[in-house]
Amino acid sequence: MKKVGVDVGGSHVTVSVIEHNATDNQKQTIFRKEINTNENPTAIISAIGNSIKEALDHQNGVATIGIAFPGPFNYAKGVSEIKGVGGKFETTFGVHIQQALKNFTGLDTAFFAFGNDAHCFAVGAYHRHQLKSKRTVFLTLGTGFGSAFMVDGDLVENHPDVPKNGVFYDKPFLDTIADECFSTRWILAEYERLSGKTIKSVKAIADLHTDVSNTVFRNFGANMGTFLFPWFEKFSCEELVIGGNISKAKALFLPALEEKLNTLKIKVNIVFCDDAEQSILTEATIIADKKNRLQMENTIQSKRKTTQALLPINAVVKSNSDYNIFPSFHTNSDVFVGFDSLAHAISKQKRVVIDGFGGVLWENFRNHLNSALTEKKINVLWYDIDACLKSSAEIDEMIKPNMNGDDLVFGKRYEGELSDFFDAEKLKMLQPDSAADICIVYGTGASLANWEGQLIYVDVPKNEIQYRMRACSVKNIGSTDTLAYSQIYKRLYFIEWPVLNAHKERLLPKIDLIVDEQRIDEITWMQGEDFRRALDKMQESPLRARPWFEAGVWGGNWMKNHIEDLNQDEVNYAWSFELITPENGIVLEGNNHLLEVSFDFLMFRDNKKVLGKAAERFGNDFPIRFDYLDTFDGGNLSVQCHPRPEYIKENFGEPFTQDETYYILDCRDDANVYLGFTDDINPKEFEQALIESQETAQPIEIEKYVQKFKAKKHDLFLIPNGTIHASGINNMVLEISSTPYIFTFKMYDWVRPGLDGKPRPINVEHGLKNVYFDRKGERVANEFISKQTAVQEFPNGRKMNLSTHQEHFYAIDRYEFTGDIEIETLGQCHICMLVEGDIAEVSAGENTQTFKYAETFVIPANVPKYRISYKGNGKAFVVVSYVKDSWC
Repeated sequence: MKKVGVDVGGSHVTVSVIEHNATDNQKQTIFRKEINTNENPTAIISAIGNSIKEALDHQNGVATIGIAFPGPFNYAKGVSEIKGVGGKFETTFGVHIQQALKNFTGLDTAFFAFGNDAHCFAVGAYHRHQLKSKRTVFLTLGTGFGSAFMVDGDLVENHPDVPKNGVFYDKPFLDTIADECFSTRWILAEYERLSGKTIKSVKAIADLHTDVSNTVFRNFGANMGTFLFPWFEKFSCEELVIGGNISKAKALFLPALEEKLNTLKIKVNIVFCDDAEQSILTEATIIADKKNRLQMENTIQSKRKTTQALLPINAVVKSNSDYNIFPSFHTNSDVFVGFDSLAHAISKQKRVVIDGFGGVLWENFRNHLNSALTEKKINVLWYDIDACLKSSAEIDEMIKPNMNGDDLVFGKRYEGELSDFFDAEKLKMLQPDSAADICIVYGTGASLANWEGQLIYVDVPKNEIQYRMRACSVKNIGSTDTLAYSQIYKRLYFIEWPVLNAHKERLLPKIDLIVDEQRIDEITWMQGEDFRRALDKMQESPLRARPWFEAGVWGGNWMKNHIEDLNQDEVNYAWSFELITPENGIVLEGNNHLLEVSFDFLMFRDNKKVLGKAAERFGNDFPIRFDYLDTFDGGNLSVQCHPRPEYIKENFGEPFTQDETYYILDCRDDANVYLGFTDDINPKEFEQALIESQETAQPIEIEKYVQKFKAKKHDLFLIPNGTIHASGINNMVLEISSTPYIFTFKMYDWVRPGLDGKPRPINVEHGLKNVYFDRKGERVANEFISKQTAVQEFPNGRKMNLSTHQEHFYAIDRYEFTGDIEIETLGQCHICMLVEGDIAEVSAGENTQTFKYAETFVIPANVPKYRISYKGNGKAFVVVSYVKDSWC
């Protein structure tokens, strides 16, 4: 198998072909071809690609192709980020060079890898010349000013003694940047300035040996010494290694360089490499080998870390009363499957914009769609929107106030926009090439490039994003760091999801095609108009979100025992996200195929049709959540409270707080709920007990401070903000709560680690600032346990009102009946669950859905009334929650 090394310079492309088993000293076969770096991307790709093809001369068996390319460049992806270097290659900004070269050469099975040309020179020269210096600086002098730094033979980029990213080209010098002063451009311009004559090459000027030409090179050397001095002093440079075409004129500029360094009392050994090209080519092939091996090792790693199943391609229909973990909503439109069908849909376009949510595996998506397009003989040029992002350091600084330092859980909601993460000048540089059959800009935020073209939006469920985060297959927007999962999620929740949701809302009316990417090798998609019609239909119908399930340290077995489609090998199930709309999806079914999108699309389409009267107050924030807490054969929840309204707004940027209730769906005889303080609570003593337990890892007798109440099926415990509480063991709790869901201040957690063996975050300080110590004694039983009252009787049943606290903005009713009942929404969205019984049909006009025991469903406010027909034995109990009119 052959290895190919490529050096892409500012004026030429050099290619070498090496047999896989060649020795280091084997003479390389080298092929050179001129390149015009100012041409359009298609022409540049053609020049490089033809060089590779001609060098290979139709030879087969190419294993790797290593390409040394000037920067700025994303070498991991193979994407050009070149700007601010005198125009060279700037037309390629954002272009996926790696994919373009693969497409052009047809070398689909070869592994293409990229390396910085100066770095390739440094590593190649260091080994070829057996250098021994501890601190070495390498320069390549040609059409650009390349640089690299080594410490003990290892490249360094992020080091306190070297410039940012280990590069000199963009550093200020002589009222411009270094790249303008130490490149071919400067020598040509300086000669013209001094002589009034134009000469086209450095070699021609060097061959003149006139006073003017000699002055040009002396100035070049002296300027270089002046520029390098502070960096050499800081880096303690011992050796300077110079290569590149300009280095061939060393006799003309070296004396001035040495003189300047000596004057500044810097002693550095200077080495010139006449074999710079060979060094670069050799190292390019080595880099390709290394990256190829690394990629093969990584391909065996899963892209998601979870025991939970992916949404299947085809609809799951449960004809019996079993809970369905993959509910779907039937549309009369087609849902298409696969990248081939998507490629066909866009094949006639000239420009395509593929935007999408953060967490999409964009490179995998691009690879699949590119393969499908090239099968159709379409010349596609890919542009990566990530090239336009601000630097990781700039983004970190921008969001720093919202990250709240190293806090493991809490940040503050970011109020900016997705465009804040991008460099406006870079966005302007991202221009499609008219010479390509089709240009595609892709990635999260792609529409910010403002291209006119077909708009595709790629969505991915939030649970899948978290599974991918745990598998380290995706990162935060613009992040180059490997963060702890808690920090990744914190940044998602408080910063990225708010801006991405706002961006998604703006795009919804314009989307031409919507894609569900969670099955990374077999997408589903539908037409944008069909998608919007489906959302409209959902707003007139009963509907159900797709639930998802998580294990936890206190998790139990009720869900395992009652929901047969759950993975029975999971350690336990603590939560079911039944309807936590910021993290749930809705699943559309068309021609038996499933497509999932985020629930918030419904809100963005028309929040008034969903929420009715409550829309004015809550806007796009769906106000109520239903979720399960399962402690059957598990453990107690942490003793906790939730923030007061002013506290959550000021500290975390949330518009409303986390008020909760515990509805006991099921329980054992020994089940209890911890709620409110004992009558003789001493706040200082309680605080000291919590602190000592945290410091000593010793348990405390919690019932000395917190009351415990026996739990019975269908009880409702009221937990407005600031109320101390916890579910005990052997409960199946349906939380009927306001939507905020992560603002739990754990004050005591029974001195136990999490499932990962690490300590769980404890928030005593937050808790003590929010807990109400006067919620104690008899007041708790009187005020915080719901009074259940029959408010309406009818022949086949009754309506029960389950009182909620005055601080709860939502009401809860329970309908107990046989046969059919009809319920009016009265302009409010109803969130419902069959909490007793087997199976029921719910109809709104011509739209009918079937729901089973323990399944959560939603009746949009746009539905004036709905009918529930109970199909099971005995009596049905249906819980209904909605926003109180007084809070609208």
